[in-house]
Amino acid sequence: MAGHSERYGPGVPKELDRYLVPSEEIVFLLRRHWVVIAEPFLTTLLGLVVLAAVGGYVGEAVSTVLTVGWLLLLSRLILVVWEWWYELVIATDKRLMLVHGIVTRKVDIMPMSKVTDMRYDRTVTGQVLGYGKFVMESAGQDQALSTINYIPDSDLHYQQISQLIFAPGEPRLAQKAGGRNSRVPVTEPEDAWWRRKD
Repeated sequence: MAGHSERYGPGVPKELDRYLVPSEEIVFLLRRHWVVIAEPFLTTLLGLVVLAAVGGYVGEAVSTVLTVGWLLLLSRLILVVWEWWYELVIATDKRLMLVHGIVTRKVDIMPMSKVTDMRYDRTVTGQVLGYGKFVMESAGQDQALSTINYIPDSDLHYQQISQLIFAPGEPRLAQKAGGRNSRVPVTEPEDAWWRRKD
């Protein structure tokens, strides 16, 4: 994922030039919420505390076993953080994508046109820490990408996806309200009093 996209500019990995069609417009690009790496981090930290507290009071063989066990926890943490860093969730005006995998890169796709319904779940922990889960339903067969969990700033991203799915012709939500690209759609009723010819 080294380098930046020539097509989309800074902040967008060069790798995405391979997967995105030139006419696609990126709506958002993100990594899953940091809570994904919280458990491995806390487990590794707890293992280090146990190793430091007990290591001096046990025999050399037990101390070696504890050290090897902690090194395995540390290796797991490094692998989880690496996977988290290289995993990207991308929404474009045409599809939702999940790019993941370290050795073998995989791209799961859900075309926006195939989505018939969408559910948005937020557990109590998700409400406190600021993440949610999207569950997409499509007509016909199962799609490669139907559930995305641990989406940060999920309220905003839910609104953006909903607007793409259920109101594709309307102007999209800008990242920040009142931003330079934000537009408010204005429609006038056909039978308004100023249009009547009495």
